[in-house]
Formats: sequence, structure tokens, C-alpha cells
Amino acid sequence: MKRILSALFLISLSGVAAAASIDNSSTPTVEDYTYSTPLHIAKVLNMTRNDGCGPGAREMTYIDTMGTTHVLRYQAFGDDCLGQN
Repeated sequence: MKRILSALFLISLSGVAAAASIDNSSTPTVEDYTYSTPLHIAKVLNMTRNDGCGPGAREMTYIDTMGTTHVLRYQAFGDDCLGQN
């Protein structure tokens, strides 16, 4: 019984150590998007808006499937262009 409890304790402790090894505390660098940029998005944290009309830079902050935080800069039309001809 002691061996089973010891094994379960070690397994749970290794899971805590693996979760603690994910480093999201440092500020991520901004990456510019290209068509060849691999996107393994697990969760989107923030997306900036472009309140003008016409193309402009936007940024998306996300966490990838490995737990690393990324900031991706890309071009998109402004939100004020919707409905205009």
C-alpha cells in the first residue's frame, strides 16, 4: 500500500513540476505573420482593433499548444470600413 501511495505522490508531483516549467511570465516578442508562419493556437488572449478605414496593423496575443505565449502582428482592414462602398 505504501508503494502505491508513493507512486501516486511521485506522479502527481511530476505533473506539478511540468506545469511550473511553462514560462509565461516573460514578455513575448512580437512576430510578424507570413503565410508560412505555423499557427498552433490553443487559446486567444487578446486581439487589437484598427478603428480606421483601410489596411493597418493588428496584434493577436495567444497561447500555443505547448503553453508558450506569442504576440503575432498581421495586416487587416479597419473596423470602420464595414458597410462602406
